[in-house]
Amino acid sequence: MGTRSNIAYERPNGQVIVTYCYYDGYPSYNGVILNENYDTPKTAEELASQGYLSSLKPTLKDSLEGRANIEPPQIYHSYHSYLNDIQWDIEWIYIFRRGQWYVCEGMEVDDNFKILDKDFIEHDFQPLVDTIAKLRLEEVSA
Repeated sequence: MGTRSNIAYERPNGQVIVTYCYYDGYPSYNGVILNENYDTPKTAEELASQGYLSSLKPTLKDSLEGRANIEPPQIYHSYHSYLNDIQWDIEWIYIFRRGQWYVCEGMEVDDNFKILDKDFIEHDFQPLVDTIAKLRLEEVSA
């Protein structure tokens, strides 16, 4: 079973473009790859413009190779319209805005897949670099 994530980019005009990634969405994998390989507005937008990805890789070419589906990206007219439409099965959400990546854990669901009261708001998102730094500290401490 995959760890599903959304990878989004907020354009200067306010639109948000979103790709879906099926595998390895957690910050210690997708987050690190985003931070190290897609850390400019150009590379972030190019990645978010791809639509469906089976798995994220350090290069766009490798990320596109062998994907199970070819679906277009989703485009929202604003950041808030995107936040209001995030699906329940997305476990990690990444968005490149204001020159950096941000991350938020997705919705929590019970055993019957009922959403456990999660509305996304801007302060739910933390800078990805901070999240990765915390993960590395935890690894050192373990």
